[in-house]
Amino acid sequence: MNKNKINKIKITVFALGASMCAVLAACGGGGGGSSPAAGSGSASVNTTGTAAIGSPIIGGSIELKCASGTTTSTTTGTDGSWNVSLKSTDYPCVARVSGGQVNGSTLASALHSVAAAPGTTNITPLTDIVVGVLGKQDPDAWFNSAKSGDLSGAVTTDNLNGALAKLVTALATLPGKPTLPDGFNPLNTSFKAQKGDAGDGLLETYGAALTASGLSQSDAAVKTANGSALTQQAYAATAYTTPGITAIQIGSSVNLDGTFAIAIADPNRGQYTAKANIDASGNVTSFTDAGKFSAVISLLGNRVGQLCTVNGVGSVATAQPGQYVFASSDLTEVTDPNELNELNGKTFDEYEDCTKSGTTAFANGNSTFTGIDGGTDAPVSVAQALTADGIADPANHSVEHAKIYKYTDPASGMTKYAYITVNSTTGTDDPLTFDTDTKYVTIGLSQ
Repeated sequence: MNKNKINKIKITVFALGASMCAVLAACGGGGGGSSPAAGSGSASVNTTGTAAIGSPIIGGSIELKCASGTTTSTTTGTDGSWNVSLKSTDYPCVARVSGGQVNGSTLASALHSVAAAPGTTNITPLTDIVVGVLGKQDPDAWFNSAKSGDLSGAVTTDNLNGALAKLVTALATLPGKPTLPDGFNPLNTSFKAQKGDAGDGLLETYGAALTASGLSQSDAAVKTANGSALTQQAYAATAYTTPGITAIQIGSSVNLDGTFAIAIADPNRGQYTAKANIDASGNVTSFTDAGKFSAVISLLGNRVGQLCTVNGVGSVATAQPGQYVFASSDLTEVTDPNELNELNGKTFDEYEDCTKSGTTAFANGNSTFTGIDGGTDAPVSVAQALTADGIADPANHSVEHAKIYKYTDPASGMTKYAYITVNSTTGTDDPLTFDTDTKYVTIGLSQ
């Protein structure tokens, strides 16, 4: 296959995730509970929110138990929203959602939250963990046993801040090290259970990460309450995929049971999780539970690699088209043109569809791709290869976007370079299916 690989590379800046932000804003209701409204203290106020797990919980049964002894209930709408009317003197309250449908299936287990004061109260797996920390046990057990007199002492500003801090710490031990979006408090920040919403995206990522960890929601809540990590070691990376040149945060982990897991929450294609074997260098060698994946290439201690799927048609290996290329968060991106000159004289092993497709050699100011069939493309200038606009070439497979990374081994002092590319021939992206080589992804690692 004629590729003219690097002659169309465009160095494009992607957003590579956000820094962890512990959102510890108090929800009110500190000390002895929320303050009564002016006058008789019997004013009617509303608590409303969203019940979701990355998709809305539809028709879920909401129950509230409040410090005043008041109990009330309602049902979630088609968007997961819910609303109850209480008195200002009823707060704080603990809430539970059970039953209902999520993506056509019954909600697997009840989820919990707390309403420290009137306003927004969401009910999600993240708020469920907060309740586990507040109650120092399984959230459902605490909801069932908590008396009205227990709530004012448990739901305080200090306790809420401490619980949110424990949640942030626990999330960082899951595959991908999920973080709270800037300014987002899972308890009382309004969000919509739909694609494109930052809060919903976090729930999708959490769901994939929890599945990969092998833990139940109750396990996660109890371990967080006890201050225990949810995996032995968690890793984060950025994957690039088609269509749309999409950048996705993905993760992996060494789980508590010693298994190695991979987790991806793809906004276009849903959740991908797998269990795998790793070698002494940390590279994935094979799947023990492949899920939707068909193959993997894992290099540089699993710091760079490619994941292949079972759908579509690959151009190198027809049964396993490459879908994601990834780079670990501990790699350094190379953007300085002077540093890019260091590629001169290096040869890269290139991989497509999770198999070696050939080599690209940088020498004497030129880059040359040689396929596994022995065919060699005409050399092109390295300078052109690293600064071209990436315009699709009707006759050749051309690189649309590329990123170049380096990693220096602390033990040996040796530096390796890797590139990740998203490539295109001609054709139209179909967001509902896997591309049939109209767009594809490759990786290269310096020899």
